[in-house]
Amino acid sequence: MNLNSIHLLIIKQSCCSIFTLLLILPALAFAEEWTYTVRPGDNLWNLSKRHLKGIQYVKPLQQLNQIHNPYVLQPGTQLKIPVTWTRIIDDANAQITSVQGTVFVQQTGQEKLPAEPGMRLYVDDEIQSENDSFVTLQFADHSTMRVQDNSRVRLKKMRIYGDYGLVDTLIHLEQGRTENAASKNSTGTRFRIRTPSAISSVRGTNFRVGTLEPRSETTSEVLSGKIQVSGAKHKIKVPAGYGTITALDRPPAPPIALLPPPDLSDTPDYYEILPLVIPLNPLSGADAYRTQIALDKAFSRLVSEFVTTTIPFRDGDIPDGDYWLRVRGIDENGIEGKDAQIPFSLNARPEPPFVTAPLPGSATAPEHQEFSWTNQSEASHYMLIISRNTVFTDLVYFNPEITTNTLTLSESLEPGHYFWRIAAVSSEEGAGPYSDEMSFRVPYPGPSLEDTQIDDDTTTFAWRTTAADQRFHFQFADDASFTTIIHEETIATSHITVPKPKGGTYYLRIKTIESDGFEGPWAPHQTIEIPYEMSYWFMLLLLLPLFALI
Repeated sequence: MNLNSIHLLIIKQSCCSIFTLLLILPALAFAEEWTYTVRPGDNLWNLSKRHLKGIQYVKPLQQLNQIHNPYVLQPGTQLKIPVTWTRIIDDANAQITSVQGTVFVQQTGQEKLPAEPGMRLYVDDEIQSENDSFVTLQFADHSTMRVQDNSRVRLKKMRIYGDYGLVDTLIHLEQGRTENAASKNSTGTRFRIRTPSAISSVRGTNFRVGTLEPRSETTSEVLSGKIQVSGAKHKIKVPAGYGTITALDRPPAPPIALLPPPDLSDTPDYYEILPLVIPLNPLSGADAYRTQIALDKAFSRLVSEFVTTTIPFRDGDIPDGDYWLRVRGIDENGIEGKDAQIPFSLNARPEPPFVTAPLPGSATAPEHQEFSWTNQSEASHYMLIISRNTVFTDLVYFNPEITTNTLTLSESLEPGHYFWRIAAVSSEEGAGPYSDEMSFRVPYPGPSLEDTQIDDDTTTFAWRTTAADQRFHFQFADDASFTTIIHEETIATSHITVPKPKGGTYYLRIKTIESDGFEGPWAPHQTIEIPYEMSYWFMLLLLLPLFALI
C-alpha cells in the first residue's frame, strides 16, 4: 500500500468516525436516559438490535457506560441508554381493569361512552369519574393508576421504545386525584403525571398525585421508592415517606414527612347496623381524613371513598359482605399521609323487625309472657332469644324457627329481670343481625288471700310474701270496679287489719311493690261476705215464739 492509499484510508475512517460522532452528539447532549438491567446472554450487539435504532450505537453505548468488553456483560449491570437512540416499536394502550360507579370515557371524534372493564384506551382519550366513582387502569408495563372520584385525566403519551425496553407514559391530571403504582418489574418504565402546576415522574414506585381547588396547587406523596417533582423550571427529589406541594408558577416546596398511619386498634371489625359508624382514635396533626372501603386487600376493587373532618366516620348503604378499610390523615397543607388498614365484615340485612311488645323497660304478664313485632317483608322466619344478662350467656329461651310475628311462652318465666332480642332470617341473605337487647321485667303476681279472720269490730286479711323487702298495695271496696273504696293502704307486712264493715258483700285486691319501687299488676279481686249483725229487738222477736211454748 502506497502512501496515498494510506492517507485515503485514514481520511475515510476519520470521516466515518466524524459521521458517527455527529450522529450521536445531539443525543449525548440533549437526550433523556432510561436504565436497562443486563440479563444472562445479553451483549451490546443483541441489545442494540432489540432496543436501539441500529448496531451503529454499539460503540457509543460502550463508551457511555464505560464497558471494557462489549461481548461479555455481567447480569445485573445497569446500562444507561439515551431515549433518542431507542427505536419506537409501537404506540401502547391502556386497559380498564375495574370500574365502580359512574365513569365515562371520551375518545377522539366519538361520543362519550360508559367505562367498562376490559375497555382499551388510547392516546388523547379522556376519563371522567363522577361522585363516589372510581376506575383502575393498567398500562403496557403493568403499571397501574386508580382515578378517584370527581377526577378528570387525559392520556397524553403511551409509547413503547425498543422491545419493551422502555414504556413511556404521560398522564394529564386536569382535576381530582390518582393513586399510582409504577411497575417494579421493569427498569424501562417512565411514568409521569402532569397537573396544571407540576410534573411528578417516577421509575418503579408507589405514589399519589392530587389537585387542590381551584387546581392551583398539586400534592405529591410517595409511599415507596422516590419521585421527581418539577415546577417553574425547578426540580426536587421526594423520597418515600415524604410529600410536597407545588403551587402554580412556583417551585415545589421542600418535602415534608407524611403523617403516620392512624391508630385503628379501637376500630371494630364487625358491623350490624347501617349507616356504618366507624370510630377512630384521633391522629395528631390531621385536619381531615380520607377513608376508603374495598373488597380486596390491594384496594383494586374500591366500593366507597370519602373525606371527612369529623370522627366517627359515617358511610351509607353498602351490601353485606367482607371488606377492607383504609384510612389516612390529611395535614393542613392538604398532603395525605400513610395508610392504616384493617379487614371488617358487615351483616346488616335483613334488618331486625320493629318490636311492639314488650317494649324496652316494660313489664310482661306474670304468666305466659307474650312477645310481638312487625312483619319484616324480607323475612322467611325469625329467631328470638331471652337471657338473664345483656351478653346473652345466661339463656332461658331460644327459638330459631318462628314463622309468625307473635310468640306466647308455654312455660312462664319466673319473676325477675330479663333481656330479649330478635333477628330476621331470609332465603337470600340468611340470618340478619339481632336487634339491640331490650330489657323487660316479669313481675310478681298479686298475692292471693290465705287467711281471713272476722272479729267483732275488725277484719284481718293475710297472704304469703314471695320475696324479701316487698311491700303491698291493698284496696277494700264495696263494688267490683273499685270505684267506692272503703280502705286503701300500702304496707310492708303481709297482713292487714281493717275496721269491720256492716254486713254485706265486699271486694278486695292486692298488688306487690318490689324493693326497687316497681309495682306489679293487681291480683284478681276477691270477694268476702261480712255477716249481718242482728239487733236486740230483732233477736227478741225471734225468741218470742219460743217463750210462748214454754
